[in-house]
Amino acid sequence: MIVSETGQGMLANMQPWFLGVTMCVSGLVGVGVPTAQAQPTVEYASLMTTPVYLFQGTRQVSQGTGFFYGVQDAAGVFETVFLVTNYHVVTGHSPGTTLPPKGDRVVFYLHLDKNNPSSVKQVALPVYSDAGVPLWEQSTEHPDADLILLPLPSPVYLGVEMYVFVEDHTRAPIRIRPTSNATLLGYPFGFSDIVNRLPVWKTGNVASEPQVDFQGKPAFLVDVSAFPGMSGSPVLAVANGVYENDREVFVSGRVMRLLGVFSAMPVMRSDTPGQADTSLQLGYVWKSALIADLARAYRPR
Repeated sequence: MIVSETGQGMLANMQPWFLGVTMCVSGLVGVGVPTAQAQPTVEYASLMTTPVYLFQGTRQVSQGTGFFYGVQDAAGVFETVFLVTNYHVVTGHSPGTTLPPKGDRVVFYLHLDKNNPSSVKQVALPVYSDAGVPLWEQSTEHPDADLILLPLPSPVYLGVEMYVFVEDHTRAPIRIRPTSNATLLGYPFGFSDIVNRLPVWKTGNVASEPQVDFQGKPAFLVDVSAFPGMSGSPVLAVANGVYENDREVFVSGRVMRLLGVFSAMPVMRSDTPGQADTSLQLGYVWKSALIADLARAYRPR
């Protein structure tokens, strides 16, 4: 089954909590607003996030982060679930390079029980067909976007209570401005709760105009302390209490908005021998609208 924690009517009533929506094999079941006693052991977003390991054969090449995103039809039935991460996480190279890929498959985890996060299922999927064709989706309009969506075969999550982001998460009613908090969920240098396969939450701030495409690309900047292993992290705006909604009115409640996927941190290269390069402590985030567009346009091959 697939669970999305967006609330039905969340955008309309401006009192956002999150309803669980469960897709069983036989259909879609709505679950009411959780009470204090019914709260899960961990935040849903932690269950939507996974480490992503790139392998070449049996050899681990690298580690990044990814998260799950689902597409529903008009009736609310989930049609496709994707693993979202960076292009360089599944290839070992930046977009646009012609170098041979460094890996042939990825390994990640699905949580099986929200109240027992140590219960997980390991999944290994190829990233290329037998003919060497990439199995992921990426933007043709923005080929330099460091973003891919890897469709998951339905047997992967059959019988699993799987938690996913959906398009409503990209439109949650919270106003985003420069200096707004931006939270990354990931695995810096692989460090995390490895017993429970849960990510670390690291919070910074939006560092560019979020409504403007930075350098003409569907991206913005965050000011955050991030490290290798966090590539592919979901970037969230999270509010618990009073916050400004998208009508510029201050309201109280809980809200979570998917802002995009974290990609990389620019480094200023030094031309002086012996002088170290300088990190600007800024990171690129590819906007969630690009994720939604790619997912919506996906057609099984």
